[in-house]
Amino acid sequence: MEVGLSLPIKMSGDHKELYALNARKIGVKSIWIGDNPPINNAFLDIGRLLKSVPDMEFWTGITSPFYYSLEVLLALSVWLYTNFPKRFGLGLGIGNPNIIKDPTIYEKPFTNFKDAVEKLLQIVDIRKSQKGLDDFPPLALGGMGEKMIQFAKKRAEYLLLNSISIFDIERALQRFQDDSTDFNYHKIIPYGMMQILAKEEDEISLTMWNISKDIAKNCTTNILKDHGYSGKLIKQIRELSWERYDKVPKGEIIKIVDDFGIIGTIDAVTEKFEQLKSYKQYKFIDKIVLGWIHTHEQWDDLKALTQMLK
Repeated sequence: MEVGLSLPIKMSGDHKELYALNARKIGVKSIWIGDNPPINNAFLDIGRLLKSVPDMEFWTGITSPFYYSLEVLLALSVWLYTNFPKRFGLGLGIGNPNIIKDPTIYEKPFTNFKDAVEKLLQIVDIRKSQKGLDDFPPLALGGMGEKMIQFAKKRAEYLLLNSISIFDIERALQRFQDDSTDFNYHKIIPYGMMQILAKEEDEISLTMWNISKDIAKNCTTNILKDHGYSGKLIKQIRELSWERYDKVPKGEIIKIVDDFGIIGTIDAVTEKFEQLKSYKQYKFIDKIVLGWIHTHEQWDDLKALTQMLK
């Protein structure tokens, strides 16, 4: 099973390059770069890294069809894939409402997202059928709801599952296995934040909290109920702000961090990886992506975990 890393977007360009080079040395196969305009532009980061870091794949992880016109999104994707064959992938998701700032999109977020992706793929199909151009990169659709799972299964090479919870992985696997259609080339990529603690009482990373709460907020009420959350806790999740928090809150709500991601001492994290390793038996899962909250001395730990999944 391959391991990919989600690149912290607030690093400088030089640090992003060093991060990717270090990842390559320990056997990481892909780097996924979030798009958060105007703070960073994933396509610019990827263009630089494709040139400076050999033998790795780079993906937008994720961008949104609502951040760009479809023509610009297509042009950027085709240019990178053409100039760096088999090394660029396009990860798409609904995106951050604070960036999109269009309430009409969020009246029906999935419907609008599906329409936008279908229009993009229609352009791709026309280019292929009429001009013989097969230059569009592999596509991963990010999410974890039932509609997104079904859409990714039919229209993308990958479902980037926004959870590394055993419950969510098995739910997505079941959806892929239940379909009688042959989707052999479609895969599930579990994605989750990971933080290795020196000791159990260490503080949770603020980044890990903010990403976890966004994932939880994006979940339907049914998914949260299936995770075992009480009505009271679901209400608390719904009341969380989309804005970035300045400090990690206290109380029961913190369980979402460990539920959708991986956190704990190296022994606890290794135990979780043993569970993930068991999914190698399924044809639908051959890689995972981690948003690694790390310290510099933990590269050896990550190397051991990466080797463990092979």
